[in-house]
Amino acid sequence: MARKATDFFPESDVAVTGVGMITPLGISAPECWENMLLGRSGIRPITKFDVSECPVKIGGQLPESYDLLEKSMIHKRTFKQTVTSTRIAMICASEAIKDSRLEINAVDSRRCAVIFGTTGSSVRTLAEHVDGPDKFKIIREMFNAAAARISMDFGFKGYSFTISAGSESGTCAIAKAYDLIRHNMADVVIACGADTLLTANFLRRLKAFQCLCRNTPDPGHAIKPFDKNRSGFAVSDGGCAVVLESIRSANQRNADIYAIMSGYGNISQFSVHQPDTAMTRSMELAVNQSGISKEKIGYINANGTGTTTNDLSETRAIKTVFGNQAHDLLISAHKSMIGHTFSASGVIGFAVAAKSLKSGMIPPTINYETPDPLCDLNYVPNEMIGSDNGAAIVNSFGLTGHYFSLVLKSSEH
Repeated sequence: MARKATDFFPESDVAVTGVGMITPLGISAPECWENMLLGRSGIRPITKFDVSECPVKIGGQLPESYDLLEKSMIHKRTFKQTVTSTRIAMICASEAIKDSRLEINAVDSRRCAVIFGTTGSSVRTLAEHVDGPDKFKIIREMFNAAAARISMDFGFKGYSFTISAGSESGTCAIAKAYDLIRHNMADVVIACGADTLLTANFLRRLKAFQCLCRNTPDPGHAIKPFDKNRSGFAVSDGGCAVVLESIRSANQRNADIYAIMSGYGNISQFSVHQPDTAMTRSMELAVNQSGISKEKIGYINANGTGTTTNDLSETRAIKTVFGNQAHDLLISAHKSMIGHTFSASGVIGFAVAAKSLKSGMIPPTINYETPDPLCDLNYVPNEMIGSDNGAAIVNSFGLTGHYFSLVLKSSEH
């Protein structure tokens, strides 16, 4: 069990105290986490729209139980005023706050903030067509809708805004939340990412990037990060929210913590050539800012998209940053199980790393069958393992040129 937050941690460190998650593997963080540890796949044949003209027929749909959860938690009027990604964000934020055991009435609402990251799926799609006069169109399609809704739900009066940085939008939200807290501009921040890009139109557009996995009779085995026969990723819907707090705030309420965020690195390189250079720089910046020695880092939650270029580049970058230590690292890719949730992906990776540091359990990279001689590190193949790591890196790298690496350390070390 994680110990209480103490004065041991410097003020520049930020506590992770709550997690909320919705993915193809479950409608709560505990359910998703359990299924990840068991190495289950959430990739299935797509049934929510006609796939006859789509380049792939598989993806990560949310569980059927999500509809019931949404109806139980979202008022009918609010439902009409929001799109799916906003509702996912609201539910994830609510779970994260509950998980953190934060007493809303006991905190200064003026120092509580919300940062939401999305690629733009908060714009209404045809799948959410409303019959008759659409009087809620403006408030439903506002780009800041999710952040505003979450702030109103909890009465937060601090910063509240939306970030868009491609598939790294949620990761960017965490980085900005970290900055707000360490610069004493907020005590508590909900950082959230959500996207609902599993649509026929989006799949057709992605075809040009040649990044989608091949259709297969067994969809659960389609995504193969770091495997020699990898062919790409599947698009998935999902969301994740985390509660970040200053150590001072966590101390005052004697909070339990998952992990401590100690720094991040960010670089923008809008070129598809030599992505490993940007990946290397991102990790180096993160480690340097954290003040943690590389030797204490034992786990990397990889970007691991399952594309030929990305996985090879990430492997090369890890070797460059860690040298001989690279072969001792544990590296796993949650996208092998849930697909690419875009803006939610980095937040999910962050939550997975935090839970791994707290529990001592590392979820696997599933579908790893044929080793690639050029990707020769320990990718925790197919089965979870136990490991007592002092620190971890979360990588979040995108096709759109944004590169983020986040550093977490255990509260037990």
